Amino acid sequence: MRDSGQPEQDRILRSMELHSVEEEVDVTPAIMRKVRQIHQKKQGRNGNRKKTLIIAMLTAILILSSSVYASNYLIQIKNKEGEVILSTIKPWKYSESEYNAKRIKETEEELRKRLKPGEQAIYYIKDLHMTPLVKEQPLRFFYMLTKHSNYQELAKEIEEKGAPVLQEPDFIPDGYRFDFGQIQIRNTPVWNTPEYKILADELKAQAEKSDEEQGLFYKIVPWSEIAGTGMEYRKGENRIRIAAYAREKGSKAGVPTNQAIKITVKGKEMILSASPSSSSRSLTWLSDSEEVLYIIMDDPKDPLSKDEFAKIAAGLISE
Repeated sequence: MRDSGQPEQDRILRSMELHSVEEEVDVTPAIMRKVRQIHQKKQGRNGNRKKTLIIAMLTAILILSSSVYASNYLIQIKNKEGEVILSTIKPWKYSESEYNAKRIKETEEELRKRLKPGEQAIYYIKDLHMTPLVKEQPLRFFYMLTKHSNYQELAKEIEEKGAPVLQEPDFIPDGYRFDFGQIQIRNTPVWNTPEYKILADELKAQAEKSDEEQGLFYKIVPWSEIAGTGMEYRKGENRIRIAAYAREKGSKAGVPTNQAIKITVKGKEMILSASPSSSSRSLTWLSDSEEVLYIIMDDPKDPLSKDEFAKIAAGLISE
């Protein structure tokens, strides 16, 4: 028959394993009290004290060992010279794609602290865990956007940089207010060009000379082309996004969708479509010159009606 004290001992062992990795707690007094209780139940107060004491000490060692392992998870094996040659490490928490995304996010947060608005950096991340990504695309771009808190500031930058023009709409649904506007650039130098390869060799050479196992190596590089202009209107957590993208005349523009209708606003044909990847919808059209692609995107939590899409678009079309 199973010992009546065993369930209590099992419970204590399990509770010791629940300490977090970072937690350091002196559990010795509590453990010793529990050990005495366990063995008093098993042996009785008048039992063999010497035998009880030996068993209690062995149990304490077992529980303390379990507690130390649960709180630290660290074992090191050293060679004769005292150097660590084998050790336990924390289990790997991420898939390759998750880890890459995490490191890129951390890197760009750091670049936000270092770059001035309007500056573009091309950067290299030294990290063995990112080797597959680095081989495919060793350098990445980061542009420090200037977020304008009002339309007047955005209009000024549009004029200064020759960005696609976005007029302030005449109509916006009730409750929505201008949140911010910004200009986006085309990343230069272009991937796989001689200029790109020169920068890649330069930054990789810096990384190889560094003793850091993980590091950020970057260089601020000039840019020359505007990709587009964007602005957002906000009502609480809901957003309406409006964008104008520069494009080459004559090229065919596509609208990914699984559901769409054609509408006409001020004589301009437009496509009102559902997004294949979310429940948001967008209204898309080209300028008369065909050199600007306009898009209005609603918030799936506060969808726009067809008439509301049309009214916003009407205010963006130049007379």
